[in-house]
Amino acid sequence: MTTSLSIPAALLERLEALLAEEARLLDLRRSQLASLSGAIVDRDEEAVERLLEQIERAQELQADTDGRLQALRGELAAAAGRPREQMRLSALIGCLDGPAAEALGRQRARVIDLAGKLQQEHLRAVLLLNECARINRMLLASLMPHCQTVTTYSPDGTDDWRAGSGLLDAES
Repeated sequence: MTTSLSIPAALLERLEALLAEEARLLDLRRSQLASLSGAIVDRDEEAVERLLEQIERAQELQADTDGRLQALRGELAAAAGRPREQMRLSALIGCLDGPAAEALGRQRARVIDLAGKLQQEHLRAVLLLNECARINRMLLASLMPHCQTVTTYSPDGTDDWRAGSGLLDAES
């Protein structure tokens, strides 16, 4: 069912701008994860540190953008006379006519596509890190085959590792 809502043009323009910002952030975060994976493979510790700081800043920007989108969602819901919970982008697009609906539909599709690409890149980074941990365990086990304690380093300092145990302590 398509009905025409009379949403102020200024709110729709703000929504388009925020969706464009969301798309830029998703693409930036995908690119950062790809670069992080490359830096890990290249064993470039300086690049890894720099990228982790950039990723943290991008997460802060994402949180800010998400907050502004939620606030705008409330404004759009009030303008449409609907409960905030029912004001979803897909529902809004379905209730608009003409070029506004088409433009928002394209932006929605772009954000969905970029979110999928970010998810794939995240999965690649996770698999890379898991494989690095597996290789490190194999190397430690081959170097210290008789369950000798080996000192490894963690963000909190030093840890003792024994062959046959994982690199993670599930009880801590």
